[in-house]
Amino acid sequence: MDEQDLKYIDKTTQLKNREYFINLLYRYFKEDNSSVFGVNILAALDDVKKANKKIGYLEVDKFLVKISEIFKKHTKDIDNSIVARMNGSEFCFFLPNCSDHQALKIAKKIKNDIEILIDESNLNGLIEFSLGLYGFTQKEDVSQLLAASDEALSKALLNRDNIYQKSTYLLDEVMSIEKWQDVINRAISSNNFYFISFKAVDIKNKKVLHNRLSISLKDDDNIIYRYSQFIPIVNRLNLIDKLYNNVLEMMFKTPDKTLDGFICSIRLPYDYLVFKDTYKTIRKILQTYKNNLGFKLIIEIPDEFAYKYFKESLLYKELFKEYNIEIGLYEFQGGSDNFYYLKDLTPVYVKGDASYFIKLDDKLLSTIKILLDNMDIPLIATNVKDKDILEKLEEKDIYLIQGSVSKYL
Repeated sequence: MDEQDLKYIDKTTQLKNREYFINLLYRYFKEDNSSVFGVNILAALDDVKKANKKIGYLEVDKFLVKISEIFKKHTKDIDNSIVARMNGSEFCFFLPNCSDHQALKIAKKIKNDIEILIDESNLNGLIEFSLGLYGFTQKEDVSQLLAASDEALSKALLNRDNIYQKSTYLLDEVMSIEKWQDVINRAISSNNFYFISFKAVDIKNKKVLHNRLSISLKDDDNIIYRYSQFIPIVNRLNLIDKLYNNVLEMMFKTPDKTLDGFICSIRLPYDYLVFKDTYKTIRKILQTYKNNLGFKLIIEIPDEFAYKYFKESLLYKELFKEYNIEIGLYEFQGGSDNFYYLKDLTPVYVKGDASYFIKLDDKLLSTIKILLDNMDIPLIATNVKDKDILEKLEEKDIYLIQGSVSKYL
């Protein structure tokens, strides 16, 4: 191995490094090949720092070497595959000409072996291993491929099995709009929806505030589609009202008993709320099934809807109150300077994207926080994906958060 090769090798694991991996991607997607497809897997260990404290740096290095051997073992049969260490705790497997199904089998085998290694290394409860799979079926911009892989990893952190698969095969570029329409209509007619939950937490007092419920769809072949995958197609097909009417009726008619005793929230999107018959439909559902839920429910509406359709928002609040349901706001961006709508609507909280609060001028953020405090309305930052974002929020005295990082608090 010459000096040129050595600069591309990670010293601990003997895997290729990030620089090599990025260069390879650029070369791969520049090749004259019309049948480009494959899967990129981004994997993460959390939290290596805790492992260092418990067993020491030298033992952790040995642990990482064993991990690299597992990675190589399960990817060696994929021609031209590459395994790289992206940083201290993240690894990438690039599997060209590999199907989604085959990649998922590889990911599950890797995860099983890693869990055995974690147990053998006396690191149970300290380290978790997650894999985000992104399948591509066409030439891609490298930054977009990495961003999609990172998104898949973020969602894997929220899944019970710590694996999440995102693929262009599941998108309308590959699956026809007619096929999507059939899948979605079948789900609506058969109630093939269920909820996954995302925790909102108070990091200062170390307690869970509530669980935000997100909708997933399962088709007749037991393929699971996450909300972010199917909702753009639902909007394109103008099926948003049918979908949410179905989901809300399902929620109240056949409550999920696994949620009993919790505080839960569900979001209603702007495009659904502006339909002229939505209020009547929700009122009819509540009148028919009452509130026979075993959990306390908060219904979140967008901040934009609250100030643009203020009178309608008050009607929703009164309707929800009649059935012991509270109202919250999400996608908060300070739509009205005087916040009159918040004073009268008095939501149980307002949620806004963490990036919005981090970028906001400190003086303006302080003004908003004072106004909300005076109205006794908590402020919750959403999409808090990692500890860097968390630290930036703490610097701004924001301690109520929602996002994948909450799993490790």
